[in-house]
Amino acid sequence: MIRGRWRNRPMGKSPECGVSAGWVSWSLLLCFLLLVASVGCHRRPTTKITLSGGSLAGAWSAISEGVASCLRREMPGAAITYEVGLDGANAAIVDSGRVQLGLIHSGLGQMAVQGEYPYEKKLDNVRGISLVYSNSALHFVVNAKTGLTSLEQIKQQKYPLRVSVIYRGSMMEIASKAVLEAYGITYRDIESWGGKVYFRALQPSLELMKDDRLDAISLVVQFPETNLNEASLRQSFRLLPLSEQVIERINQQLGTYKSEIPAGTYRFTPQAVATFSDSAILIGYAGMSDDLVYQITGALFRNIAYLHTVHRALSKLQPPDMPQVGHLPLHPGAARFYREASLLP
Repeated sequence: MIRGRWRNRPMGKSPECGVSAGWVSWSLLLCFLLLVASVGCHRRPTTKITLSGGSLAGAWSAISEGVASCLRREMPGAAITYEVGLDGANAAIVDSGRVQLGLIHSGLGQMAVQGEYPYEKKLDNVRGISLVYSNSALHFVVNAKTGLTSLEQIKQQKYPLRVSVIYRGSMMEIASKAVLEAYGITYRDIESWGGKVYFRALQPSLELMKDDRLDAISLVVQFPETNLNEASLRQSFRLLPLSEQVIERINQQLGTYKSEIPAGTYRFTPQAVATFSDSAILIGYAGMSDDLVYQITGALFRNIAYLHTVHRALSKLQPPDMPQVGHLPLHPGAARFYREASLLP
């Protein structure tokens, strides 16, 4: 019976609705073509770039997102992502190739090249791409109630100092440890005198100081540092100067440079304070192609005016500053761009 119903039907017609088989075929073909076009329009990006920056809501978070925005503007076909990172760890992550870009202080770049603390070995796959900002100065801030007016007093008095050196393995900790050692003070000394070394972020450290559970904070940061200024409304601070000999020693050790925090920068700096400064740089994985790094460098170069609006730290960045990446070798792609832009010989 089923065969009989179809036996005398004209070819190409449906028994129920009379739809043409040819029309159905063309419809299927059209759907197939639309599907192919849709897949083509949503191709996965062939270039993926991940930037490892700083902690959430911190200055490096804003700066990293600004850098990522420059790349998105100039490289629309690439997938540009930002992930939370940490100063010292960023170089190791870039060296491994897990991320392509990272932010570090240039002093850590020197440690990476030499294979010194906080790194267990030389990081051979880290290359410099661009300076991001300079003038990150060492601040050794003490509670005025301690009576300390110099770093020499800490050793002379065997003062039971409770000090925060921010994150372990960061440029802040490395610089702080180097300063203390230059004055003949080790972490073990501090603990033997009844003090303690903390590894806390700035804001929690300021809270501890407000509660009289911390005497000092040592950090490397651009000035004026907003949180320090605000905290000084509630309590009295003093910024300890460094001697010329210590500054010279640290500069040789960390690749930093002599600087000063001008008088009036903070409520607690009636006079200029001698110190040293470091720079923040953008680093890249050595395995990235020269052409890709050339594009990245060009994107930053062409968007410097935009970067000036991203964060106060970037406001003074100028094209001639960009190749200044400390002791790290420039990535060949970045070097090629700088030569073509007459920023390198």
